[in-house]
Amino acid sequence: MPEFQMEWLPESEPGIRMLKLSGPFTLNAIFEFQAAVRQPAQAFTIIDLTDVPYMDSAALGSLLGMHVSCQRDQRGYTLLGVCDRLKTLFRVSGVNGVLVITESLDQAKALKARSAMA
Repeated sequence: MPEFQMEWLPESEPGIRMLKLSGPFTLNAIFEFQAAVRQPAQAFTIIDLTDVPYMDSAALGSLLGMHVSCQRDQRGYTLLGVCDRLKTLFRVSGVNGVLVITESLDQAKALKARSAMA
């Protein structure tokens, strides 16, 4: 099984930062993830999960922590490229209506534009 990796991608657009995750997102990676998303930023954050085939409950908890932090600090975010297995996890755990999920980069950018107008 591939090892978990995390990388900030170069800014594609002003005001948007994208964190690309790949590999199984588990307890071993949550502290690195939490440190990365807690860095001060006013930018809209896209978490790209396209290459994450599996996530455990600790990783799910870290996404919920990021959601709460973004809500508190009035920062926008979205999860991009969520596979069916993760969608099932979100649905079964009851957080699919809480987490912000977009299907495409264009949808994520449109969401950022709408949040900037609010």
